Amino acid sequence: MSTLRHIIYREWITRVRRKAFLIGTLLIPALFAGSIGIGVWLESGSEEESKVLIVDASELISRFDDRREVWLPIHPDCFPERSTLTYRFATESMADEAFMQSDFDLMVFFDDGILQHSSAKYFYEKAPAMSTERLISNDLASAIERFKVKRDLELDYSVYKRLKTSIQLVGEDVVTRDGNASGRALIGFFFSAILFLQIMVYGMHVMRGVIEEKSNRIVEVVISVVTPMQLMTGKIIGIGLVGLTQFGLLSVLGWLVYFAGGHWLETNDLLKTSAESSVSLDLESWMASQSQLSFLLDVNWPLMVAATVVFFALGYFMYACIFAAIGASVDQESDAQYYMIPAIIPPLLAYLLAAASIENPEGDIAIYGSYFPLTAPIMMLTRIPMGVFWWEILLAIGGIAITSYLLLIASSRIFRRGILTRGERFSAKDLWKSLRQRH
Repeated sequence: MSTLRHIIYREWITRVRRKAFLIGTLLIPALFAGSIGIGVWLESGSEEESKVLIVDASELISRFDDRREVWLPIHPDCFPERSTLTYRFATESMADEAFMQSDFDLMVFFDDGILQHSSAKYFYEKAPAMSTERLISNDLASAIERFKVKRDLELDYSVYKRLKTSIQLVGEDVVTRDGNASGRALIGFFFSAILFLQIMVYGMHVMRGVIEEKSNRIVEVVISVVTPMQLMTGKIIGIGLVGLTQFGLLSVLGWLVYFAGGHWLETNDLLKTSAESSVSLDLESWMASQSQLSFLLDVNWPLMVAATVVFFALGYFMYACIFAAIGASVDQESDAQYYMIPAIIPPLLAYLLAAASIENPEGDIAIYGSYFPLTAPIMMLTRIPMGVFWWEILLAIGGIAITSYLLLIASSRIFRRGILTRGERFSAKDLWKSLRQRH
């Protein structure tokens, strides 16, 4: 047991002491925050100024103003003047050359056929941003809707607006009385994505470590002191502890950012119920007042962190056994790529299923995926924020533990045979012999 502890400690301390580990750990939250900032910047940068010519060939939504001698919308509020979008109207389209020489960015053409097929064609020299296209589509749909109301229903639009009803569904769990299932599903997917990345990264560390020791002939010296089973188990556990150390540091950094950022927002009176309000709130009260963020207060964060640690430890150990066997079966990393494909498919499938289960976090895909051992570590994390029975978590843990033990036995046999094999091709026949060999 002392030998195993020494192997575990060596694998852990040699990696944790590296500057790359500390820098990488600090860069993860910085890169995450930077990606959010870049996304916001790109979204704001996509709002370019556009001048649009609406060609209403059948005069459905526009009229001619004799006093100003220009075509104007019948309902100006359907086409509001925005800082990024300006409308002009006509009944005849411009020739291509004239349009290219004009100051218009887009020209939208339609006739009375729009009443049947609900589509209009637009021309451009430079493709517009998707946000601009959505605004034009919504404004035009509103104007056509008013035309249909006046023509078919003979109602005043203000009366129609009072009759028109928009229904918003607000969900609530009958047991927990919690709402916003989609928001909690996103939290679960976020944790499952982290787990997927951690399993892949540190599983690859195990494989590379085995290949490196095998190629340097270090393992031949080590095997004279410890058994192959102890070496493989110690390497897997030691590298896994590196992953848990990094996750612990990231969790502490996350809480520090949360409290420090919340304190800064509170002291600068930036948390208000609305822009016009003069009443300052604390961070939790402000989050509770925001419909899009209030669900974050309902998530059991200690449980999510604890579950992530447990399922990372189990899931990592399960896949690390496979990666260790792959590393022992090859002489160089380039040869390992062929074996990596079948090894990566189960966790990648689990990640894809987790992304798909956001739409239906309590559907059959999410439930059955959280029971199957090879996908359970990732899939179960998507369900925990929704609320699961304790026996479901124990069932998933039990299945993963049994699968990990079986993979440990099988991988140790491959490891024992392959770790000392150098310069010889490890064939499928050798693999089968290794699996059948007990000693």
